Amino acid sequence: MTTTIETLQPGQIARIRQRTYLVEQIVKPKRVADSTLVKLSCVDDDNQGAPLEVLWEKELDPQVLTSEAWETIAAKGFDESKLFAAYLNTLKWNCVTSTDPKLFQSPFRAGIRLDAYQLEPLRKALLLPRVNLFIADDVGLGKTIEAGLIARELLLRKKVREIFVSCPPSMLFQWKEELESRFGLTFEILDKEYMKRVRRERGFSVNPWSTHTRFLISHRLLIDEAYAGPLRDHLGTFRSGSLFILDEAHHAAPSSGQKYAIDSQITRSVRDLAPRFEHRLFLSATPHNGHSNSFSALLEILDPQRFCRGVPVSAKHRDETIVRRIKEDIRDIQGGFPKRRVVQVTIDGLSEDAPELKLSRLLNEYRQTREERLSSETKRKQAASGLLITGLQQRLLSSIEAFAKTLKVHRKTVKRQWEKMQAEAITEAEAPRHADLLSGSVDSDDERASLSEEEMSSEVASQVEAVSASTMGPTDDEGSRGLFVREQQLLEQMTDVAEQARGKTDARTEKLIEWIRDNMCPDLGKKGAQWNDTRVLIFTEYDDTKRYLVSRLESAIAGSDRADARINIFHGPTPPPKREEIKQAFNTDPKKHPVRILIATDAAREGLNLQAHCSNLFHFDVPWNPSRMEQRNGRIDRKLQAKDEVFCHYFVYKQRPEDRILQVLVRKTETIRKELGSLSQVIDAKLTKSMSLGIRHGSIDDMEAEIDATDIAENQRAAIEDELEASRMRQTELREQIDRLRTLLEKSRKSIGLSDEHFQSAISCSLALLGTETLDETKDDNGATCFTFPAIDERSGADPTWAETMDTLRVPRKRDQKLWEWRRSSPIRPVIFEDPGVVGDDLVHLHLEQRVVQRLLGRFTAQGFVHHDLSRACFAQATDSIPRVVLLGRLALYGEGAARLHEELIPVTARWSDPAIRKGPLSPYAKDAEAKTMGLLDDSLLGAGGIKLTPEVVEQLQQSAAGDIHELLPHLETRGEEYAADAERKLAARGTAEAKAMREILETQRKHISDTIKRISKLDPNQMRFDFGEIDDELLQLDANKRYWAKRLEELRDELKTEPDRIARIYDVQAKRIEPVGLVYLWPVTG
Repeated sequence: MTTTIETLQPGQIARIRQRTYLVEQIVKPKRVADSTLVKLSCVDDDNQGAPLEVLWEKELDPQVLTSEAWETIAAKGFDESKLFAAYLNTLKWNCVTSTDPKLFQSPFRAGIRLDAYQLEPLRKALLLPRVNLFIADDVGLGKTIEAGLIARELLLRKKVREIFVSCPPSMLFQWKEELESRFGLTFEILDKEYMKRVRRERGFSVNPWSTHTRFLISHRLLIDEAYAGPLRDHLGTFRSGSLFILDEAHHAAPSSGQKYAIDSQITRSVRDLAPRFEHRLFLSATPHNGHSNSFSALLEILDPQRFCRGVPVSAKHRDETIVRRIKEDIRDIQGGFPKRRVVQVTIDGLSEDAPELKLSRLLNEYRQTREERLSSETKRKQAASGLLITGLQQRLLSSIEAFAKTLKVHRKTVKRQWEKMQAEAITEAEAPRHADLLSGSVDSDDERASLSEEEMSSEVASQVEAVSASTMGPTDDEGSRGLFVREQQLLEQMTDVAEQARGKTDARTEKLIEWIRDNMCPDLGKKGAQWNDTRVLIFTEYDDTKRYLVSRLESAIAGSDRADARINIFHGPTPPPKREEIKQAFNTDPKKHPVRILIATDAAREGLNLQAHCSNLFHFDVPWNPSRMEQRNGRIDRKLQAKDEVFCHYFVYKQRPEDRILQVLVRKTETIRKELGSLSQVIDAKLTKSMSLGIRHGSIDDMEAEIDATDIAENQRAAIEDELEASRMRQTELREQIDRLRTLLEKSRKSIGLSDEHFQSAISCSLALLGTETLDETKDDNGATCFTFPAIDERSGADPTWAETMDTLRVPRKRDQKLWEWRRSSPIRPVIFEDPGVVGDDLVHLHLEQRVVQRLLGRFTAQGFVHHDLSRACFAQATDSIPRVVLLGRLALYGEGAARLHEELIPVTARWSDPAIRKGPLSPYAKDAEAKTMGLLDDSLLGAGGIKLTPEVVEQLQQSAAGDIHELLPHLETRGEEYAADAERKLAARGTAEAKAMREILETQRKHISDTIKRISKLDPNQMRFDFGEIDDELLQLDANKRYWAKRLEELRDELKTEPDRIARIYDVQAKRIEPVGLVYLWPVTG
């Protein structure tokens, strides 16, 4: 019967357009003749939370539900027990609750091998009303997985509808692949190509951020107004239900000044965008750069209600929002991570005329001669010249090939500039503004990282030319002219030596080839030499060195088995799809893919997991930046490394003075790593400064002692310890934490009731409904159990949309591979139900969020199936001599937006007897008998049919069903009311506690800001000028912070009035519902 608008109230459940909705808001018309606007949110399982706005009087037969359709249960007879079990279990697996934040769902809905320690970020996140969390775990501990668990849990609880992830460009595809394969979350990469495609399909005026609910974007584009502007428009001032995940979040921290951190471009961009999101997750293994102001500013971007830039970090608030563990600690407690061996490969016994040694001596003399000639020039010119020679030295230590190429440009420029000065008496060129490519390669988030080799070579040459031209110095007096002539002689000598040696195999390459022969291809050098399964990853900083290495190694392995397929190359210009192909090939079982050697530049030092079948890494050159070396090592030294040990090799020429410094640099990096994990970057600046002037032969002893003594300054160490490392649990505490997490995991496992047997049965049941074959058990190549999956899309009359869904069970498609060709050559892979614990693509891990599984199990929650195809009643046989009956309902408490605050299945169990001999209504079992009945129910529904009930018994149960429901329903409703009242009390208590906590947070921040303002105001301006020196930018930043503190105090007054109440309302129950689930009879096998 149609419900009139006069009786309609918010909080009621209504049936409109064949779906069930929660009435949220009623907007009365201004004129009597107009219709009433009603805002609703869907509560159906297969469309939960979807908003709808209707004009009530214009709808056809809208109804408010005052009772549930219990009478439809068993009206069409009985379902098969396996079919009912699949339906029941799907409902159970989808139940969520906010009454207990320690009950997890996402760990059981993900394709991962879960370690208990990875649950700590999720545990902390669920305790926060707004999830503002910093995951600061060490490199290789699985921060992406931890973030994915949180994102999936928030989606399940309907606290999040949109997710935006920002990461370095090189990690976009890794994030996309991990989130889809592990958590079933499909993301679009928002870049130039996506923008063009969307505007081509939908028009130029469309906002690309509104075209999907989950996006990935690079840091580089996040600071581009063409992308950030539309994102701001989409988010508005605040976007409810949005989650922002910022990977490598330290990039957003203000850059370190000498005394005070200064906002960078990405700092300002992220600071503007982050507050517009309701929830924020920051990820970084290196969140603290030693500057308290920078760290507090980064934390304020994460959570402005707990932290404020320039204000000391509260220990309580830090512990609530930061998770930090070190790999060494986790390995010592539970294993699961390899032990790293740093292997020094010593090269000795070379003749003094060996090119590597001779060039080292000549370059050192060239430096001394040039410095003497420029000694009367400006400091700036001397520094630029020093940078030039240091750049030449770095390239020489990488390879003679890299050195020769840069030397050629330098010598040619000097000669040309000299000739111009002689002919035209021209003045010296101005020093270039940028010369960063002289001292190293670009970072992955630099816009030049994707330049082709030719373009990058041209960039380097331009900088070498500019610096060479601007540092010519005096040549007109006799002394300087004599020195200049000597410089030209040295340049000529170095050129001759380098040109003769650049195409030859040097001592390092010979050692490398020897290692390959000993460990990978014993008969290397012989025709058809066979390779074993060992793989090796070789890093170098420069493309020139990479080309040289490829040439030498290709020559060395020529003639061996499949030599042309043994080497792969990864460098900056490698396009993203090709990067994924390289990663997949290198992680594929060596028995199935011939690649054995991956030669990579530093473009691969971030974002690639290469540990599946590789435990050996060579640094062909040693980066002068320790963090780069650590990032390289992290490609194989990480979670899911199959070997117990990984070996990180580097070369040392015992006869070359520079290598003593490289040796101590490696040793220092390892010492800091073991002490502070990935925070070795804190001393990067100091070590880089020590190395910036190059390595002088006459100062080797002093330089070695200086690097060995380099340590974190006491004030920085104290800041890091107090503000970050204090949140890191030491081993005893960590053991206790992991033990608690294991307990929570087991509690959650029992609550969700997920088992492999039920899961497999539900999938097979859904396949049977489609009329196709079910899962077929088999063995993989290693003898482990797996299952073949039927080709659903190829059966007669199949829905064509299944083809795209089934593609998720094939190996990833190669770049430029035609779709039809890929599907024909890539069969459906075998599936498993437990993570194998290794990286590979031979098998597909089926989990509750995998796309094929979602579609198969989605049938059991589809309203059409539940109400029309399913009777929602069944019988099964139990190993018990007493007939039993179970009536099942589902309690749901809805909050704003029809978010399910609490769900649980409510059973009422009783001993069944024939209505003809009953002396009264069925009487529900007490607690113990009910527990036994529910145990029998789980076991019985898994049975393969067993002994069939006689037609007479089935008919008897069919006739009894309606009366049994009538007798048990009052007990179920009473129990439901009790459960609902209990859940509402818990929700209200949680809302009150979190609102109180937020009020305390805001009041504490107000006090901290006020105290900081008082402390700064008491400082003598002249003393501050003395402390900061002439660093105007840092003083300006401090002034900006003062203005911000005053503004923030104003904002806090408003937030104290609104924010606690807003949090409390999250847990307000708008409506409750007890809906029918089903009826089960458990008939004894005997008796």
